[in-house]
Amino acid sequence: MYLITRPLPKLATTSQAFANNGLTACVVALHDIQIIDHAIIELRAWLTAHPQGTLIVTSTAAAEPLIAHCAPLLSQCQLITVGKSTAQILQQAALLTIVPEQENSEGVLALAPLNDCADQRILLLKGKGGRNVIDQELLNRGARLSVIDLYQRVPLSAPVYSQTPCWSDIHGVIATSGEQAQALINKFNTQPLANFRWLTVSERIANQLRQQGIRHVNICPKANNESLIAWIQQNWE
Repeated sequence: MYLITRPLPKLATTSQAFANNGLTACVVALHDIQIIDHAIIELRAWLTAHPQGTLIVTSTAAAEPLIAHCAPLLSQCQLITVGKSTAQILQQAALLTIVPEQENSEGVLALAPLNDCADQRILLLKGKGGRNVIDQELLNRGARLSVIDLYQRVPLSAPVYSQTPCWSDIHGVIATSGEQAQALINKFNTQPLANFRWLTVSERIANQLRQQGIRHVNICPKANNESLIAWIQQNWE
């Protein structure tokens, strides 16, 4: 059994994806996703003012309201998505996107269009409290950066599980963001999480885990279910 932390909207699809590939997984949600209403107004205003700007979409939770409320305003934008799952949402609306090979903040920053972005109009669309690495580095590069927190993670009063975890049967822990990893550590601090193998998606998150005494940390460069499952089948099964 693998323990995977995902926000509530991704719990069912993640659980089904692992089951379809013959892997037993306990998917645990510690947060739900809540859209910030006034951010939609800010987003429409920015896109209207900068129709040829660059838009970085950091997650499916940002992509879904973007398409729902602003799709007609995106036709001339340069669109960058952090991962393949986010790109698929935009592609379903007939929009072309750039996706980094390494599906994380570091991968986005390594993309050629962002290497020389001084005075470039860029909008970073993200969740409240997340992806600080991207905005700090783009400002260092001289970008004319705007940041909109389109949604926030709302802690659940109690964890929601796809199935009840049996801690003695856990073969590995998977967390695809630093925020999710930290929430898992905080919630289950009475469990021997440091003794398990961990899988995450960037060296930055891996270092965050190592600093908390977790020694066995592996990295899968992509955060979508298909890539995580393939990595686990090749390395842990």
